[in-house]
Amino acid sequence: MRIGKLRMLLEQYGEATLRDVIVEMYRNIPKTVIEEKDIDFMVSQFTRYKEQKSSDERHSLSQTIILAERFVELAYDHLYLVPNQVMSERDQKNWYIHAKKIIRDLVHYADDEPEARTMYEEMFLLLSSSAGEEPLFTTSDPFRLLKLSQTTMLSQLIQYYQLDAPAPAVWIDRSLYTALHVPKDVDSTRVDLLSTLLEQSYCIAEWNLLHERLTTLCDRTLAKAQTDDNALADYQALKMLELELLVERGLLSEAEQKLFAEYIPFFSHRSEPFKVYVNMLESHGHTNETKRLRRLAKEKRIQL
Repeated sequence: MRIGKLRMLLEQYGEATLRDVIVEMYRNIPKTVIEEKDIDFMVSQFTRYKEQKSSDERHSLSQTIILAERFVELAYDHLYLVPNQVMSERDQKNWYIHAKKIIRDLVHYADDEPEARTMYEEMFLLLSSSAGEEPLFTTSDPFRLLKLSQTTMLSQLIQYYQLDAPAPAVWIDRSLYTALHVPKDVDSTRVDLLSTLLEQSYCIAEWNLLHERLTTLCDRTLAKAQTDDNALADYQALKMLELELLVERGLLSEAEQKLFAEYIPFFSHRSEPFKVYVNMLESHGHTNETKRLRRLAKEKRIQL
């Protein structure tokens, strides 16, 4: 019986029946197998058993890097997508199993090993490219298949940028660039990706630096908007990040002033940035401000 079918079958049983099944199976396992497979340890301390098994199955750093480089190379050569002599159809369909193990092992080593951090970024960019630029796998939603969101992976990557950066400005600029330019998957917006910067830990000086870098980037992007249609969309997303940053820091007067003077004029529907701003206030616990803005929306006939 296959494992999948076994799982489905066991889901039909109650706890008492499951206990009886396990006891009966244990009774029929030869003693030599119980000792060899450490069945007693598995039954008595299942969580520790799984952790140990996972550790035992983990590849070394050098093996992980080789596997990751090979995976990336095969993907960009479209060998997970088109029929070829190198890879079987089964391996093509099961690409995500290999990817999941590679990412797991890279995360294990990444805090201490720059090579692992570099390959983690390569894996992230590969999956993002496949999701939002050109298909590289048999699915158009690679992050969904991995059960790992693009924003979660980007947030982790930004933490690795911090480990490698000689100064805060370096990782902040690098993070802004990646969040702004990486292809989006089906479950992410550009604002979602940029907002991962606000999930990081900042001191006051770093908050100020992020705001400064963001303001500069907004000005540069707006300057390009006259000749580049995509630049206007990028500008809107960057301004939304700035708005969220101001709300995060409690600078509500500055945020509201910018909302009407700098944000709404650059959206085709003024209700969109207003609605986002009200939701930001609500999510950060600014109840009184939220109520006031909702009343203001009615006065100005802004649909929420």
